[in-house]
Amino acid sequence: MFDNAPLELEDLIDQCRALAYALVELDHPEAKDILTIILSERLDFLYRAFHLTPEEGNYH
Repeated sequence: MFDNAPLELEDLIDQCRALAYALVELDHPEAKDILTIILSERLDFLYRAFHLTPEEGNYH
C-alpha cells in the first residue's frame, strides 16, 4: 500500500538504512542499480532537510 504522507526524518533514516542493507545483501545487479538510485534520492532529501535554515521552516 502506498502512503503519500510526508516522511518524518526518523522514517527517512530508517529507509536509508534498509536500502543500504539491501544493497550489501543482494546479488542481483539490476536490483542493486535501482536501489542505489533510490538511496541516492533519499540521501539527497535527508541532506536538504538537515540543512534547512529556521527561516525555511518545515522540511515537508
